[in-house]
Amino acid sequence: MIDKYFKIDFKKKIISYNPKGATKTFTARQLYSFLQDTFDKPENMKYDIPIIAKNKDNFELLNGWTVDKKGIKFLKGGTLLDS
Repeated sequence: MIDKYFKIDFKKKIISYNPKGATKTFTARQLYSFLQDTFDKPENMKYDIPIIAKNKDNFELLNGWTVDKKGIKFLKGGTLLDS
């Protein structure tokens, strides 16, 4: 479900919120799970991993990846640090 709201630009290393009018929020943990699942797919393993878990509610972006400002506004619960 989160994949309908967040889009990944693999070349620019940007994760953006693109819901076309919706305003659904997600937790940082949901974003982490979505990214891990996406980057576990064979066709995406050639890209740098964008995120790691520091603990169950705290996550850090890596390897030059960012979440756009709009995307940050729709993440609640937990911490997402930019490296």
